[in-house]
Amino acid sequence: MKLLSTLCMVALAALAIGSTPSAAQTTSQRVWTIAEILAERQDPVDIENPRMCMGNRFKPCVCAPDVTKLIQYRPSIAQCGKKAGIVMSGRYLTAFSVVVRDRDNRDRWPISFPTTGTGYGGCTLAQAKAGLGKCSAFKVQKIIKVKNENGDAEVHCLGQSGYHPLMKGISRMTVKLKDVPGSHADPLERLCLKGPTTPLN
Repeated sequence: MKLLSTLCMVALAALAIGSTPSAAQTTSQRVWTIAEILAERQDPVDIENPRMCMGNRFKPCVCAPDVTKLIQYRPSIAQCGKKAGIVMSGRYLTAFSVVVRDRDNRDRWPISFPTTGTGYGGCTLAQAKAGLGKCSAFKVQKIIKVKNENGDAEVHCLGQSGYHPLMKGISRMTVKLKDVPGSHADPLERLCLKGPTTPLN
């Protein structure tokens, strides 16, 4: 009986230990407001020769510490329905689009081509193949324009929270500065992230 009692106590202790990280993870999943993000904007002085990272398989991106301060990433923004978002200021207010990509350079995720019915985002097969924004968690679902005395901004809300499993592979942002019809050489900026759950700038 004494041995059985001891085993029970060990099992209960193990359960308690196992539950602690989950609770800690929940409380650490911060949600930012737009006002907080704008208040955290830093001096937008660009680095003249930024370092480049992640260039093994695809074109490299500007290393996260050297990314312009005019672009901020947050894993969860209240006004985006607690989804992740990219906040752009200054010269980036005229950018054509922005997406996040994973280490395989995909901006369409999850890959969901339903033969019947609908897939991710309620997309039909035709919509998914066309690459509509709503069909991908990595693409912008809505844009919030913000007037601010220290400089206007745009909040680009993504399809999922940075804490969501679908976003675990994101590693960079791609900003299309201008859309050139019929061209495969649109001007782009590739900017590294610190990770899906870590704020940038």
